[in-house]
Amino acid sequence: MSDVHIDTNVFYKRLSILQRELAEAKIPQGLVIVGARNDDNTYKKSTVLQNWLLGYEFVHTAIYFTPTKCIFITSEGKAKYLKGLTERPEPIELWTRTKDVEKNKQLFVDLIDEMKKVNEEYGTIVKDKYTGKFLEEWLEVSKDSGLKQVDLALVVSKALEMKDSDEFESTKIASNASVVMMDSFVNEMMTIVDEEKKITNAQLTDQVEDKIENNKWYLKSKLGKSLLQQIKDFDPELLEWCYSPIIQSGGEYDLKPSAVSTEKTLVGDGVILASIGLRYKSYCSNIGRTFLIDPTKEMEANYDFLLKLQEHISKNLLKSGSKGKDVYAGALEFINKENPNLAANFTKNCGWLIGIEFRDSTFILNAKSERVLADGQIISLTIGFLNIPGGKKKPYSVLVTDTYKISVDQPILLTNSPKARSEISFFFNDEDEGSASNTTATNNSTNAQAKSSNATIKAERKPIIEAGDNSKILKSKLRHENNNADDKNAEKVRQEIQLKLHEKRTQEGLARFSKADATDASDYKPVFKKYESYVRESQIPNSVSDLRIHIDYKNQTIILPISGRPVPFHINAYKSGSQNEEGDYTYLRLNFNSPGAGGNVTRRVELPYEDSPDNTFLRSITIRSKDRDRMVDVFKAIQDLKKDSVKRDQERKQMADVVTQANLIEFKGSRVKKLDNVFVRPTPDTKKLGGVLQIHENGLRYQSSFRMDQKIDVLFSNIKHLFFQPCKDELIVLIHCHLKNPIMIGKRKTFDLQFYREASDMAFDETGGRKRKYRYGDEDELQQEQEERRRKALLDKEFKQFAELIADSSNGLVDLDIPFRELGFQGVPFRSSVLCIPTRDCLVQLIDPPYLVVTLEEVEIAHLERVQFGLKNFDLVFVFKDFAKPVVHINTIPMELLEDVKSWLTNVDIPLSEGQMNLNWAQIIKTVQADPYQFFLDGGWSFLTGTGESDESDEEDEESEFEASDEDPQDESESEDDYASDEDGSDFSGSDSEAESEESGEDWDEMEKKAAKADRHSAYD
Repeated sequence: MSDVHIDTNVFYKRLSILQRELAEAKIPQGLVIVGARNDDNTYKKSTVLQNWLLGYEFVHTAIYFTPTKCIFITSEGKAKYLKGLTERPEPIELWTRTKDVEKNKQLFVDLIDEMKKVNEEYGTIVKDKYTGKFLEEWLEVSKDSGLKQVDLALVVSKALEMKDSDEFESTKIASNASVVMMDSFVNEMMTIVDEEKKITNAQLTDQVEDKIENNKWYLKSKLGKSLLQQIKDFDPELLEWCYSPIIQSGGEYDLKPSAVSTEKTLVGDGVILASIGLRYKSYCSNIGRTFLIDPTKEMEANYDFLLKLQEHISKNLLKSGSKGKDVYAGALEFINKENPNLAANFTKNCGWLIGIEFRDSTFILNAKSERVLADGQIISLTIGFLNIPGGKKKPYSVLVTDTYKISVDQPILLTNSPKARSEISFFFNDEDEGSASNTTATNNSTNAQAKSSNATIKAERKPIIEAGDNSKILKSKLRHENNNADDKNAEKVRQEIQLKLHEKRTQEGLARFSKADATDASDYKPVFKKYESYVRESQIPNSVSDLRIHIDYKNQTIILPISGRPVPFHINAYKSGSQNEEGDYTYLRLNFNSPGAGGNVTRRVELPYEDSPDNTFLRSITIRSKDRDRMVDVFKAIQDLKKDSVKRDQERKQMADVVTQANLIEFKGSRVKKLDNVFVRPTPDTKKLGGVLQIHENGLRYQSSFRMDQKIDVLFSNIKHLFFQPCKDELIVLIHCHLKNPIMIGKRKTFDLQFYREASDMAFDETGGRKRKYRYGDEDELQQEQEERRRKALLDKEFKQFAELIADSSNGLVDLDIPFRELGFQGVPFRSSVLCIPTRDCLVQLIDPPYLVVTLEEVEIAHLERVQFGLKNFDLVFVFKDFAKPVVHINTIPMELLEDVKSWLTNVDIPLSEGQMNLNWAQIIKTVQADPYQFFLDGGWSFLTGTGESDESDEEDEESEFEASDEDPQDESESEDDYASDEDGSDFSGSDSEAESEESGEDWDEMEKKAAKADRHSAYD
């Protein structure tokens, strides 16, 4: 547990949910005790609760909680990981056990006294049975205590049932992994059946189960690359099995979740059932499929009915507000109505609540369940028919299992894997194949006859000429009308696409979030970070005996003489100070952090003081002295100490997300692929020195050519995007790595690492002075330009080949991306105007630091600001799906590129909106984060877009106002259709020419001279 990190905010949020459920159940207090680890049953609710609250399992630990407080009893080793939970003012207590047996027993005695003060009754997980010394001591102390137990299982289940966005994301990844594993199993199973290999069900289960031992198992299939590799922070190390895969065949089937694969040989005839469940970060998923091998018509019909039943349950019964028993009753009613012969074979339930606990026994969709489905729950919908008589063949069963998230309307399917009969049926019997081919041949001949008859009918018809898309006959007489009609059609298509994209974003938001993601004001309260100057009095320096002001640099403390005693003040308690002189005295005023001393504390993450009604604060102190030089030195020392402290805090926060990379596995000798004479940005040193870029087994290494100790390693697993940008219209050619986690280069952290070479050298005369006298004109310059173009082409080829080599060496972890310069647009993402260029997956600016890399997949919505008539520029804002990330602004984009930017955003499936004003995005994102589910329930980003009708009406109003300037209203109404497009074109072109003439500053005389000169040139031509 060396790398244990407990998220304090998540703990307090989930503890408050647990305490609320405890209060609603009218249980005065709860006690959850976990003893020794038991690998036979990993789904005990006590362990599940620990995982939910803390993210880890803490064995030999007790958690006692009431609606207002919480106490942990654990060992010293585990207490150090929980210490961070006590830094908030909320009452969280740590009672630490030691090797002293009597002291440990006394802790339990004190706990019983604490519980009796509340009530004689307490809640606990009655079914959970643990062993170990910790539990034995508790049982010994509590057996005669008189406390009464109440089952806490339902309270824990209700607290865990609503999944927040992080929990849903983990469940979604687990579901994707289960789908990929099922696809891998199908390929393996088909090979075994086709080649008639002898293998038992259990042996095949072991083969499937061993796959996740290799962290790259999912990269072997196209589906794995699309579903798992694209996930930003996916870590295959966190994947585990919920249960051993269940594979059944040969007429013996068990549809219970506790079933196991038998030792009998896999029978490739009739029905093969497979159930697979993977969990990610402890969150489970479940998928089950039926595979039909040479099925009979009856098997196919019964399987089709099972799919029909699943569709009925998911669309009509699996809704928020429905009771569990109503879902099961509705399924039985549908079976009795459509196919009553299968009612007796139907499973005893339709599924269960799933989460950290694979199967919540308090919420099963059976005939007795009173629990209510609610938005945000994850359900494993498991239905099937057991032991259906197979006639001449053995009895068979059919099963289908999928993982759903409950939402307001339709449930969201998380395990989207093929299950249509045509996709899970396999025919290996020659007779069936022959009959199938005959049937196909018959169908083909029938279709051919139908086509020929249709052709005959079409031939007999008289041709009718219509002005369609391929017709040469135009609908209008004027070119402007055609252009305007095309523009209007394109705009209409774009609006329709954008409307669908916005609806899709709203549905995705409702799927990602639930009511559990709502946060109240207490979640944003700043936390007091504790500090201390001295643990013991003996640590105070001996020099303080002279009762003067001392600065202890080692312990970051100011020691002040107060009432004849040295009093230490940590530098974090110091806020500000001032020094002034009056007469013979120099006054030093020191201000300390305290409540109400000014400043907006609501924006802070950490408080510099512990705000409690029991605390007394010293706000300021003034000291005077006749020794002016001494006071000046003391004040300067205090200020320097404060600056160093602030600098250290900033560095600590900056380094918080820096992750230590694994070691680079090096190749030796000729196996190392190299790119010589490249430079790196950012530079590890102040000097610009060249080096060598090398490809090794699991990453890249940049080695300086001048200093052997200066090297930069970056692993393939840490590269998020790899770019190659050619030197066309640029001064450098580059390979750029955008990283998932920042690395340290020198004393700076960076997300971007760039390897480049300058494309153009200093110009010099290669012809020699002797040839100069015999040459006239620009032959030398032309030769230099040709040489530079040739050199640039060679550079581009060399760097592109090396970049492709990097992508190939990564075994699918890295994909090469190249910017499309023709789609670029000018903008100001940081300080200066640069060319922002789209790539396949990103929007980038890689030439001038700081670099811009916006991953399009992570963008929630794009908003265009300052879009109004009369302005020359507009701004583009990207809002990310992770609302914790700050929005990205690209300002001052030329207005003539507005349509191009809109078209590009629509083509890459990013919903966009536009407005005339700049918005306060910090406040908007804060509002969204407060309750994201309610935000999307209320329409999501529709407040930015408005409705399409209003936009069209606004455009029509603007057009009508524009046209009414030169014509009488009556004439305008009569000739509006004939001249609208022509006027629009002439007016806009005129305004553009005026703007250009204003910018250029030319008068009419100069323009007439230029026109005359152009006429002369055309006459010569």
